[in-house]
Amino acid sequence: MHFRLPAQTRALAIPEIIISILHEMDMQTLMAAQRVCRTWADQIRRSRSLQKALFFIPASEKSGAGTRVYNPMLARAFQSAFPSEDLRDASNASDSIEDVSLSDFDLTKSPAKREMYLRPEASWRRMLTQQPPVSTVGLFSMGAGPMGLSWHQERATRQDEGLRMGALFEWLVHLGRHEWNSATIAICLGGAEPVNMPLEIIRPCTSVFTDGINGDWRAMAADFDLVLLASSASTCVDPEGPDDPDWVKSSDEIAWEEICETYSELGLTVAGLKMETYNEGGAWWN
Repeated sequence: MHFRLPAQTRALAIPEIIISILHEMDMQTLMAAQRVCRTWADQIRRSRSLQKALFFIPASEKSGAGTRVYNPMLARAFQSAFPSEDLRDASNASDSIEDVSLSDFDLTKSPAKREMYLRPEASWRRMLTQQPPVSTVGLFSMGAGPMGLSWHQERATRQDEGLRMGALFEWLVHLGRHEWNSATIAICLGGAEPVNMPLEIIRPCTSVFTDGINGDWRAMAADFDLVLLASSASTCVDPEGPDDPDWVKSSDEIAWEEICETYSELGLTVAGLKMETYNEGGAWWN
């Protein structure tokens, strides 16, 4: 005996209709749709347009019309790693730069969340941070000490398939204990349309000339899609490390310790991005 399938069932067997329906979903619903059935999961994996919508493969510059679109799921889970879009045209660094805080990331809220997030197969690791993707990545480190102001610049190899959140996250963790205890860490988006790459770094005092550091800073703003800024200051009486009785752990240092412990428990290594130093400079107190 032949049974005629309902029209709805027959329609949902047509791949083009399924793809059209899936395109109407927001990102979180689309991710969940992969668990509905094997057919939907296969359609999502095979569709380049849906993989772009899920930030798994890069969108072209033309399709982005020159504007950045943050990965909405990542921007919620790692909020301080995504600079606000209303920071353009600030007059100096202190006006525009927002600190990255590990302790604000969703994964730090509980041990169970840390273990869930940090699984090596977790999908967020493979996601692009934005569309069109970040391709050129650099590190600008500067420090003020008893002798003056120093800085150095590093760059990673070009991210031809775009910067993935797993690489960015591990790069942040790879900075280490001292940076997460006392340094200011910020993510700055530069390139043709900077978001929070101010033209000038504020002078630490009137007795130091900052033309050199600002020239190097402006060059990075123009040449890199993303610059990780690490800024610190030290004196002769600062505690030297966690073994010093005067050392006080910050909330970010505690979060960093917990992340590293979870990595160790899972048998993972914090890889970070391989960086190459290409410039250094200094300005001494007069």
